[in-house]
Amino acid sequence: MKTLTILVSVISMALLIACENMDEEKDQKNNDKVAQSNATSSSYKRIRVIDGKSTSQYTGKPGRLFVVAENTIYTDELKQLIDTVFTRQMRPYYPPHQYFEVYHRTPEKFEKGSVRLRNVIELVVDSTIPKGKPRMEIRKNYLSETQLYTEIAAHDINELYDFMEEELGQLFQRYESQEWKREYYRHKRKSSPTVNEKLATKFGINLELPSKYRYESIDDEYAIIMLPERSRQMEMSIGGAGYNSTKANFIQSGIMIYQYPFEDSSQMKPEMLMKKRDSILKYHAKHEVPGVYMGTQDHPAVLPEYERFKVNGIQGYQFRGMFKFTGRMEPSGGKFWSFHFLHPKRRNIVAVSGYLDAPPTMSPSFDLNRLRAIIYSLEVTKEK
Repeated sequence: MKTLTILVSVISMALLIACENMDEEKDQKNNDKVAQSNATSSSYKRIRVIDGKSTSQYTGKPGRLFVVAENTIYTDELKQLIDTVFTRQMRPYYPPHQYFEVYHRTPEKFEKGSVRLRNVIELVVDSTIPKGKPRMEIRKNYLSETQLYTEIAAHDINELYDFMEEELGQLFQRYESQEWKREYYRHKRKSSPTVNEKLATKFGINLELPSKYRYESIDDEYAIIMLPERSRQMEMSIGGAGYNSTKANFIQSGIMIYQYPFEDSSQMKPEMLMKKRDSILKYHAKHEVPGVYMGTQDHPAVLPEYERFKVNGIQGYQFRGMFKFTGRMEPSGGKFWSFHFLHPKRRNIVAVSGYLDAPPTMSPSFDLNRLRAIIYSLEVTKEK
């Protein structure tokens, strides 16, 4: 029952992740507030946040969390507790994709390996810690830039478990947010003034973009930012039509931006936003194969999930779902993550929709977080 309670709590918190504080200064202010709100007295703080200000490069793959603890501490019960929170599936994606892969390291192994891993949680049982006063120290930029390194310590194993049961939900929120924020910080170092001038003129928005993308604008309704293809798995032939493709096996991703006039509030209902998405993409998001276009997958197992969401003060709806290229054949498909909102100044409905078309055997963590970083950088331009 406790595990179920934690899971429900985590899901609720994950859906309320705020994207309003992108820069480090705002983030630090929020962290300080969290630390203060968790203080039970002026001398004892359950949760403390510090900034190590390291500028070293972090190591390790996206979506990996390392738990550092002695074997006697990392019991089956603690492992299950962490797995329940951190390794749950990111719905509605298929094949199943976990938010994090969790790896255990003893302190000795950790010290001998790389200590600059991007996501680390250290568990400590220390009898010198006063009973009834467990603590959590969240260290940002500790041993490397943008690293999150959390030490959770308690007097005994039972107190450690109870404390983690209470606090893992909000800790997951921090680690999950930091995954896409790392990509945001990287994008912010690479300016994109030319494309943003076009986005500002056409859609009234700005985005922080990574390097080496390609921008195409078809008309006043639709534009696409194609990110570099990352790798290819194999050569293959699609169907029996003699259409040979190497591109079908690249990891392809990008951002589609489209808009249409706002007429009444019924257009902002989630089902209407998805219906309009399909009608626009059928016309604009066409495959290289003639007669094939992008459409939303509507199988009950992968129906899009959504929630009311706010990005930099802009209220709208966030969607996650699956798409497929459909028509006279179905050569490929993948995942999408989008944000739809009513432009506060132009009174158009605008959608910023990331897509990922990749082999099912690869982890989508990096690509999804790169797309999220772009979407969450959204700002409405100042109208003259």
